[in-house]
Amino acid sequence: MNTTVTHQQVLHDYDALRDRLRRAGLVTVVCDEDGTPNPVATRGGDWLEDLFINSPLIFRLINRVVKTWRDQEQPEPTRAAPGLWFVPVPLTSRRRISGYSVTIVPTTELLDAEQLLALCQAGQCDYQLTRSLLAQLPPVHTTDVMRTAALVRSLHEIQVRLSIDEEAIENTGKQLAESYEEISLLYTIIQSMTVVQQPDRFVNIVCEELLGTLPYRWIAMQMAEDPERLKKLAGELIIAGETEISTPQLRAITTELTTEMRPDAPLVINPVENAEHERFLPFGRNALVHPLSSDGRVIGILIAGDKQGTDSEASSVDMKLLGASASHTAIFLENAALYDDLNAMFLGTLEALTASIDAKDRYTCGHSQRVAHLTQQLAVAAGLEGDTVKRMHIAGLVHDVGKIGVPESVLLKPGRLTDDEFAWIRQHPDIGYRILKDIPQFKDILPGVLYHHERWDGRGYPRGISGEEIPLVARLICLADSFDAMSSTRTYRSALDRKQVLKEIERCAGTQFDPDLAPLFVRLDFSSYDRMVREHRANEHPAARSSASQPRGAAA
Repeated sequence: MNTTVTHQQVLHDYDALRDRLRRAGLVTVVCDEDGTPNPVATRGGDWLEDLFINSPLIFRLINRVVKTWRDQEQPEPTRAAPGLWFVPVPLTSRRRISGYSVTIVPTTELLDAEQLLALCQAGQCDYQLTRSLLAQLPPVHTTDVMRTAALVRSLHEIQVRLSIDEEAIENTGKQLAESYEEISLLYTIIQSMTVVQQPDRFVNIVCEELLGTLPYRWIAMQMAEDPERLKKLAGELIIAGETEISTPQLRAITTELTTEMRPDAPLVINPVENAEHERFLPFGRNALVHPLSSDGRVIGILIAGDKQGTDSEASSVDMKLLGASASHTAIFLENAALYDDLNAMFLGTLEALTASIDAKDRYTCGHSQRVAHLTQQLAVAAGLEGDTVKRMHIAGLVHDVGKIGVPESVLLKPGRLTDDEFAWIRQHPDIGYRILKDIPQFKDILPGVLYHHERWDGRGYPRGISGEEIPLVARLICLADSFDAMSSTRTYRSALDRKQVLKEIERCAGTQFDPDLAPLFVRLDFSSYDRMVREHRANEHPAARSSASQPRGAAA
């Protein structure tokens, strides 16, 4: 049997091997290639180990027999002294023999050999008790030494296989843990990639998730000065964790580094050992930097700073997770920019459409934009969340789209409307609803278009519904629409002053308007609204700037 194992494998699980051999009545020691045994402490109370381990006699015998093993291709079991056999297993290091695992096999011959007395005297053991215990083992018969040697070598092989398997299992466990962390991290990031309308929130999620996964004190993302690709995130620095320096100081370093990075070149920073990295000392002991790339251009960098723990070296696993996060972030930012462009184009188209409708009546220039603005303000005051607020703004923008189906002769008539003409006006919510109802993206907006002329007391149109039967979006628009109508000059009356308008809204709370929303509305800040009025008035038709006194039967 050709048994050769590595020195490291035996030493790694030496105690386990030692225990197995001891249970078979054998003792093992490890020596170097010159026969010098490794110092091994005996485990108190084990008489057999006390007898053999660290015994000068045993050391001399091992040293002597090792010299004979050097000349043997496969060292054979050797009778070192009467009653003592040594079974060698060569140990290798870098493909050369670096030592031996020597199993001491006591045989029946030792019971009556003078070497037993010498061993007892050297180890200060009671001879009669030791002989009695040795006889009870019982010791191996001389004729069974070779079979015992084969079993010893098999046990070494088994122990090595166990060691290899345990190492493989440990490595597999580490790989599974790393894979789980990577999958968990990327799953969270990918799940968050759907929120393209909130890129700042996504970037914060990436940094926080990396901080919880990687053993670094802080994670940061520095964006390039690229408004075209990054929109509002251009130049921003997002940090998770605690850094050694202030945010402005860190921003100065990371901004400069962003301009230096190449799209395909991650950077491992070690400012303590690398003099070229001295300017990055605030990054901590070790740091990783990965570029965010888009179309061959660096649009930002992702940084893991100041590695923690006993292993201060940046690892390939760290870089792999950082790189995967950087790739997903770059893709997200591209999509977010496209979404932002599409959204801007969508809103621009809506504003152009509603402006063209408002332009049909020279006295209502900018009406839809102002109603959208006030609707959005009131939605915020009512405690609605960001995405819902944006939808309320769009609803306010298109609330009068149905006027495209009302004849201009009716819209522009300076005097009182006839019953038939007023019926046309009352149709514009239904017309607007029919125009938009087949567009899936307007599903949540349609109630605002259809019901914005309903009244809290049920006396509105087109359906005559009341109270909370009226959708919230319609109740918001109703207030904004009425406020702008009363605040604007029409062909049939002059604009009311602000106090009169707000007093009228308070008076009509609970009849025309939602009694809970009306108090919120009168407390709004109208400074932005007033600025919009000035801008729109500068662009409106000259005739619309003069007041008209003739009464008319319908509001805008």
